[in-house]
Amino acid sequence: MFTASRVKLLVVTCAALFMAMLDNLVIGVALPSIQESFHASMSDLEWFMNAYTLAFAVLLIPFSVLGERLGRKRMFLAGIVIFTLGSALSGISESSIQLILSRALQGVGGAAIVPLSLTLVNSAFPPDKRAAALGIWSGISGLGLSIGPLVGGLIVNGAPWQLIFWVNVPVGILAFIFGMKWLPEARGARRPFDPLGILLLGGGLFGIVFGLERGNGDGWGSATVLSFLIGGAVLLGLFYLWERSRKQPFIRFELFRSSKYTSLVIAGFWMNAGIFCAIFLLTLFLQQAQGYSALEAGVREMAWTGCTMLAAPLAGLAVGKFGTRTVLTAGLLLQTGALLGFGLEILAMGVDFSFGYLLPFMMMAGAGMGLSFTPISHGILSSVPESAEGEASGMSNAMRELGGVFGIAIGGLVFQSGAAVQSPADFGDHIVPALFTGAAMIAISLLSVLAIRGRQAGRRALAANEPA
Repeated sequence: MFTASRVKLLVVTCAALFMAMLDNLVIGVALPSIQESFHASMSDLEWFMNAYTLAFAVLLIPFSVLGERLGRKRMFLAGIVIFTLGSALSGISESSIQLILSRALQGVGGAAIVPLSLTLVNSAFPPDKRAAALGIWSGISGLGLSIGPLVGGLIVNGAPWQLIFWVNVPVGILAFIFGMKWLPEARGARRPFDPLGILLLGGGLFGIVFGLERGNGDGWGSATVLSFLIGGAVLLGLFYLWERSRKQPFIRFELFRSSKYTSLVIAGFWMNAGIFCAIFLLTLFLQQAQGYSALEAGVREMAWTGCTMLAAPLAGLAVGKFGTRTVLTAGLLLQTGALLGFGLEILAMGVDFSFGYLLPFMMMAGAGMGLSFTPISHGILSSVPESAEGEASGMSNAMRELGGVFGIAIGGLVFQSGAAVQSPADFGDHIVPALFTGAAMIAISLLSVLAIRGRQAGRRALAANEPA
């Protein structure tokens, strides 16, 4: 199906992608061990997680656009070097601040790896093979993100926590060596460098992400949270005005004139919001309400992630036959139904039931995720000119990352409302409305997809012939 050169490209890009996505959540189960090593505070523990997320979310779009200007391969390989260096520094950290800074460096590298891996895969495959290749890319992305807690649990269960980071180093070195040899260089449109635009965009995204992450801890009405949220919104507004005044803007807002592009970017945001809200809370549910260890919970979540891994490549084939909207609609319906099923089951049965009752809904959610990632990525890239692929990839990934942060924040807010959680039964009472909130977010994503009307002419034959 694929030539040897394209298989090699997939191996390199997906290996680096898996490494970057894995480190979003892999550290979670190691936090108690790290806390003991450093005598870390709760604030430190939060920053071990958030430093990566902040750097990752803020720099996705800038790195994507720089890849178009300076070379996609060059920036992708630079991302691997930065990520691998950050992993090594995390592994030798001797204090909380050193680990926080090293995690931030990992996030910088991940912000280059993820969107540019997508652009490299998309541009390397002809239209009739592209959806299938993106299906593999989506499956690896979802798998890396979803099994982070399991991998972390397996390592921490029998080895020092530092090994979580050291496993990245050989992968990064090999990916860089073979990437130098196997990846072709490609560029998009060459536009003037815009340092002010990058600062306004980065500062605005930082304010929004930081405010969302601190909202539940500091209080949504606190001066710190409001200052960052409002300041971030102001900077993004200034970024928009600045870009509109430039002849060759850093971000081409005219891409949003495409209803398909706009609808899918919005859909990606709300889908990630809903599903991250659910994954975050259900992971806690398995441990805190049903009594499983971190490793036991991670093993059971493989029912979810395994279905994602299987469904994503199949979605790539289905998109070519049935179209973006049809496949994505099916995926979002499965996810919405799964979250409603989770909530109704807990509402009816409480928390004292066997995992077998959760299994069908986990499989539904996993299959739905797999059927959604590929059509969103393929649909967005097929709706823009080739010169805008990197920018579109960065925008798509950044909006999905922001959606995930937003979903966790809102899910946590709904979960914490009302009386304190003092027992497993209380946990069940609190998680139900949060799961219904997650289902509502995915329903918004579904409405955005259904707003795509008819066929939209594109630059590629597949996009032009694709059923809506």
